[in-house]
Amino acid sequence: MFSGFSSNFGHTFRALQYRNFRLLWFGQTGHSATLWMDQVARAVLILQLTDSALVLSLVIATRLVPILLFGLLAGAIADRYDKKRILMSTQIVSLGCHLFLGVVTIAGFVEIWHVFATAAVAGTAMAFNQPVRQSLIPMTVPKEDLMNAVALNSTALSFMRIGGGALAGVLLIPFSVGGVYIITAGVYSFVILTTALMQFSNVNRKKKSEEGIWSDLKEGFSYIAGNSTLGVVTLLALILFVFGFPYQQVFVPLLATRTLDMGESGVGFLAGATGVGAFLGSLFVAWKSNIARPGLQLMFNMLIFGGALVLLSLQANLIVTCVLLAVAGSMTVTYMAFTNGILLENSDPDMHGRVMSLLSLDRGLIPVGAILAGVLVQSLGVRPGLFALGTTIVGLSALVLLIWGKRLAEIRSGGAVRGHIRRADSEKDGPMEPQPAGGR
Repeated sequence: MFSGFSSNFGHTFRALQYRNFRLLWFGQTGHSATLWMDQVARAVLILQLTDSALVLSLVIATRLVPILLFGLLAGAIADRYDKKRILMSTQIVSLGCHLFLGVVTIAGFVEIWHVFATAAVAGTAMAFNQPVRQSLIPMTVPKEDLMNAVALNSTALSFMRIGGGALAGVLLIPFSVGGVYIITAGVYSFVILTTALMQFSNVNRKKKSEEGIWSDLKEGFSYIAGNSTLGVVTLLALILFVFGFPYQQVFVPLLATRTLDMGESGVGFLAGATGVGAFLGSLFVAWKSNIARPGLQLMFNMLIFGGALVLLSLQANLIVTCVLLAVAGSMTVTYMAFTNGILLENSDPDMHGRVMSLLSLDRGLIPVGAILAGVLVQSLGVRPGLFALGTTIVGLSALVLLIWGKRLAEIRSGGAVRGHIRRADSEKDGPMEPQPAGGR
């Protein structure tokens, strides 16, 4: 019995046997921790300076806008230049922002424009960081372990989604906001070190085109338009980004303060329930990463997610609410893990940066969904608004299955069969260095 458990445990974390992926994963964990710690520290700093929820929302928007503005350009740059150097550059910029805020806050010189300026710079660094980091994953593992690596990458994000904010809250007890930013700058030093230690024999195999970066962008659009799998999956991600993510940004705080009467502290409690579900969901994908039909799994996830939101709107029991939020969190993170895996597995390595940058563009539309959710709450109320959002997601997912169900069913996991063969071989020969995961 224990040997079977040990075997399943090792299977779930098998991508960590590769040195480059381990370093990338540790870096992702540290990077995610600083992101969530920054969200808490920046919010506290803004409220200390202005005591204005409006200013806080404007700072959040300032950080998100660069992703929408530069996401596609970042993907083209990731495919054109040395990915490792780009990643290190974005991390150094982020470290500088955190160190600057920490120093000026401790010295008592911090002003509101400092917070906005560093949010814009850090958001720009994030716009370039995301497609580069995602496109590096296929270079660290063989193709049959790609989905597992993507899922473990999501696990790092999900775990820090729970622990990063909580850690910042604990650190704010003995330290000031400036002290927390100094600590996050130290964490970024560790992240930069893990990136520096990664070694690639041939990071950019494609010769740079003489036409320039804009030609690369045009080539990327043509490539995606000519690949029905990439086009459909990227388009479907809009359902989650526009209609799905607002449930956590808008409805979770309102459920805690208005529906369940938990007060402001209840917001963190409900967000934690969502984070637990996300963490468990990412572990599940790592365990079942070689699922045969990941395309259909996407829509099943969205149907369950929409159904969970509908059920949330129809009751006001705290325990049931936490369970349903955990289900919703699990469905969203597994959806994104399968989406990232499908896009990377079904695209050429030379196009990975541009393909993944389209998800950054989709992610940049989250504020549109937040505005829509706000309108629903204003016109219908919290519960009816959430019900409308959930039924919209269920309806759109069902429509997608009717229109593109056959196309989604044709998407197969490239490692579902080869993974079993390779693992059998590795048991005889031991871990092997990966061949980069390519596309079709």
